[in-house]
Amino acid sequence: MAGSLPLDDGRYLDRTGESERVLVLETEGALPPARRRRRRPRKAVETDAPVTVTVTVVTVVRAGEPFAGESEAAAWLGRLEEEEFTEELLEDAIAALDRARAADATASGVPFGTPTSLSAVLSARIGYGEGERVASGRYLEALEIDARGGTGGVRRERAERTKPLARTAAILGGRELATGCEVLIPRVRLDLATGNQTAAAIAIRPAVQATIAELEFALDEPEHEQDLDRLEELLPSLEGVADRAVREQLSAADLEALEAALGVAERVIRRRRVLDQ
Repeated sequence: MAGSLPLDDGRYLDRTGESERVLVLETEGALPPARRRRRRPRKAVETDAPVTVTVTVVTVVRAGEPFAGESEAAAWLGRLEEEEFTEELLEDAIAALDRARAADATASGVPFGTPTSLSAVLSARIGYGEGERVASGRYLEALEIDARGGTGGVRRERAERTKPLARTAAILGGRELATGCEVLIPRVRLDLATGNQTAAAIAIRPAVQATIAELEFALDEPEHEQDLDRLEELLPSLEGVADRAVREQLSAADLEALEAALGVAERVIRRRRVLDQ
C-alpha cells in the first residue's frame, strides 16, 4: 500500500471470536523523523529528481486455520481462480488491518475515519508458508493477485452506482446541506465492522432518529415509507441496546437488533442516493 500507517511496524495478534490472525506491518522508504525546529525557508528550484513514495507492506497470517499438509494448502491456493473466493480473502485481510487501525485510534484518541479500500492496494500476494518465513513474506508457494481488478463483482458494482458525485458537488458548492444520518450511519457500520460494538450500540439510536427525521420526505416511494415505518418500530428496542451497552455485555439479540436497524437505515440512504442521481 502507498503511504504509511499510524501504527508502528511490528506484529499484532488479532482475535475475533474463534478466529486468530497475525498482522505484520513493515514500512519501506519511510520519511526521517521530523525535526524539532523547522528549516529556514529557501528558494524553490526545479529538479528532475524522482519522487519517492513510502510503501507499507501488510501481511495477514491466518494463524488459527493451519493446513493439514502441503497438498491441502496447494488445493486451497488453486481456488484463487474463483473470483468470489479471492475477493473474500482480500476483504478478510483488509478487515484485519482496519481492526488494528481502529484499535490504535481508540488507544491514541486520533479518530479512525476512512476504511481501507482495495483500490489503495498496490500489489497483493496470496500464498502459504511456515511460521517465521510466512510472517516475513517468504512463501512456499504464492500467487500475485490483481486486488484492484474484479470491479464486475456485485458489491463493487453497487458501490460504483451509489457514488454520489453530483451530491458531493452540491454540498461543496453550498446548494445542499449535508445530513447528519449520512455521517452517523456509516460511522456505526465502521465501529461494528472493526469490533467496537459498544460505540455502535450507543450511536445507533440517534443515527436512526436522524435518518427518520431528515429523510422522511426525501422520496415519494412506497418502499421508502415502509422502511421508515420499520425504523420507527425498532426505536424502542434500540434504547435498551444503548443502555445495556454501557452497563453490561451486549447479547446476541442486542446485536441482531442493532444490525437490523443499521441495515434498514443503510438501505434508506442508499435508495436516496441512487434515485437522486
